[in-house]
Amino acid sequence: MRVIIAGNLVNTGYYIAKLLRTKGIDAELLMKKNDLLINDPKTFDNIIEYPDWVRFWDGTREDWAFRIIKIMRKYDIIHASTELPIFSLFTGKPYLAMATGADLYELAHENSLKGVLLRQAYKKARVVVFTGTFMNPSINKLRIRNALFIPLLWDYTKFSPNRNITNDSEKTIIFHPTNQDWNDKGNDKFLRAFVRLTKKFDNVHLILVKRGRDFESSMKLLNNNYSQGKFTILPQTLAQKDLSEWYNKVDIVVDQFIVGSIGLIGQEAMACEKPVINYIDKELHEKWYGEIPPIINAHTEDEIYYSLLQSVNDRNMIRKIGAESRKWLLKHHNPDLIIRKYISIYNAIQNNAKFQTIEDELSSIH
Repeated sequence: MRVIIAGNLVNTGYYIAKLLRTKGIDAELLMKKNDLLINDPKTFDNIIEYPDWVRFWDGTREDWAFRIIKIMRKYDIIHASTELPIFSLFTGKPYLAMATGADLYELAHENSLKGVLLRQAYKKARVVVFTGTFMNPSINKLRIRNALFIPLLWDYTKFSPNRNITNDSEKTIIFHPTNQDWNDKGNDKFLRAFVRLTKKFDNVHLILVKRGRDFESSMKLLNNNYSQGKFTILPQTLAQKDLSEWYNKVDIVVDQFIVGSIGLIGQEAMACEKPVINYIDKELHEKWYGEIPPIINAHTEDEIYYSLLQSVNDRNMIRKIGAESRKWLLKHHNPDLIIRKYISIYNAIQNNAKFQTIEDELSSIH
């Protein structure tokens, strides 16, 4: 069985293909040539050359779309993410469509040609996998009947507690590496809450990363008499090693407050045993995980402020939450468990199994 993993958003495709190969699956990755640094396997694994199982499509060529389809047709099963299920639609091959976020909850709702084609691609897929609980409403709205929830697969060996670089100062250090995109992330609510915190405490410090369309607006919120000298800006691009070190240096990680789910930043922080302040939809997490993750759940500016206040006042509480969060993450996002589920789906697709059979088999994998 030859499998092509098409799409490599933040190297998730690369990691899936890599793990599949350790399980004896003849898997290869198809990704865009000269893609963003964040999607480059060289940065993910700190390698000089790409493995021979990584293939590329060149978006500068006039025939790039036809070349993607031509490459896909050489494999038995296609595992396509982001917009690439559209091309799978024209291959005549069985495929799994993996939704990663905006592809499902934004693009698939558009009346554009691309939106219409993506909806059709989801409809024709043997299985649609959604990797975040926040996508469930879109699954229902689009009436996708062949959908399965499988948590996002990520390499947590790169993110773990490091007792040698923890914060031993009296300051409470807060890390917010999230893109400054207020509509998508709700950063403005957090930053206003942080400014309120600086009016009450001098021993707090915020670390941000210089990225996102609303970064300048975020700076305007922080440029006041109370917050001056209480925040530091890091460069736009951080290597995974640097990110891991920062997670371990700080006391609290703050992520996002709009979609109601834990993103990659939150998961990386949890892997490092750091408490995360984030908004989650409790009902959806109960439904798909069976239990609520041990994070500090906050949605409004007031809730975020009081969460920060409580965290500053109770270091023991946040350490306990951090330790519990790593256990929860490795239980529900266990890479070996997730990759075995994907292999089960591939085998079922190859055997032309019905969707109900695929769903039943997945529920038995623990």
